[in-house]
Amino acid sequence: MEPLFRHILVPVDGSEPSLQAVGMALRVVGLCPACKMSVLYVIDNLVLAELIRFSKRSEREVEAELDEQGRRYLELARRQAERQGISAACQIRRGDPFEEIIAAANDAKADLIIMGHTGRRGTTRVLIGSVTERVLDYAPCPVLVMK
Repeated sequence: MEPLFRHILVPVDGSEPSLQAVGMALRVVGLCPACKMSVLYVIDNLVLAELIRFSKRSEREVEAELDEQGRRYLELARRQAERQGISAACQIRRGDPFEEIIAAANDAKADLIIMGHTGRRGTTRVLIGSVTERVLDYAPCPVLVMK
């Protein structure tokens, strides 16, 4: 019988819902031993620009700080997977989170995205649509949203 899923993508941003998404992905992968799991962190260009604007640090310094933050989140997810005997490929991208999540799903040929309902941006983008809502609209595969 063909496995239900072959590749699960889990975007993380350190928020509680994104960490819950990692846990759910590990449960799904545990049920589908042939399934691969990728964890993605996106350095958000909007956040990067705002941090540069309001600090005296250079773009390189701020980006390095966000990169380090992303690596911590990815390492947390990788260790959680490792404790369950699951390998998780981790990557960092820079850009618009919604676009990078869609691109990563396409690149990996993901057949499921598991992500948090709200992330670090919270409700500040309600009027123009959250990252999750845009991923739901444009994802090339099903999306499981963790509340």
